[in-house]
Amino acid sequence: MSLTDTRPNGAPAPASVLPASVPAAKAALPRRRRPWMFAIGVVAVVLGFLGAYTWATAAGNNQPVLAVAATISAGHQITAADLKIVQVSAGSGLAPIAETARDQVIGKYARTELVAGTLLVEQQLTDKAIPGSGQQLIGLELKPSQLPARALRPGERVQLVITSDPRNVTLDAKGAAAQTLPNPPTFPATVAGVGPTATDGQIVIDVVVPAANGPGLLERASQGRVAISLVAG
Repeated sequence: MSLTDTRPNGAPAPASVLPASVPAAKAALPRRRRPWMFAIGVVAVVLGFLGAYTWATAAGNNQPVLAVAATISAGHQITAADLKIVQVSAGSGLAPIAETARDQVIGKYARTELVAGTLLVEQQLTDKAIPGSGQQLIGLELKPSQLPARALRPGERVQLVITSDPRNVTLDAKGAAAQTLPNPPTFPATVAGVGPTATDGQIVIDVVVPAANGPGLLERASQGRVAISLVAG
């Protein structure tokens, strides 16, 4: 059975039988800009530039100065082997000795102990030998009870106190309470160096004393009869 098209000649076909039209391609929309991302990029570029500029400026301001190559004791005469050259920033606030003064430093004496790796400053040096003329450098091995609790530092002025010989002391409790104790002999000295604390707690203190007092002080120290007190100035 066949179907007959009864439409009048020239009549348009119904919409349901017309071929579907192909939709036109959508035009690509422009990407929307994000201002905050642009701002972040600008800030990153500026920070990178500033960092590079700061690094270059700091590197350009570095200056060669003198530092201690190996730890040396007080009184040691400075040699070329004791010095090394390091770079520090000019704006660091430090005042180390410039590398150009190296020849003037050689031959001077360490006023205090100089620790390896530290920068060298004028206050650490002296033109006078330690010990000087009329002086002696002696070492005193002392117990913690013979020293101040605060650690002594090279260059500090101290008094060496000669304590009584315990073998000759007789204690009179009643008499001692009623009288003023006489002052024991004392001798001025200057700390030149402080050794490490031994396992038994004892420590060796190097001091500079008048040459006439050196032998007697060493004898008292061997008997455990020397104590150190710190004095002002």
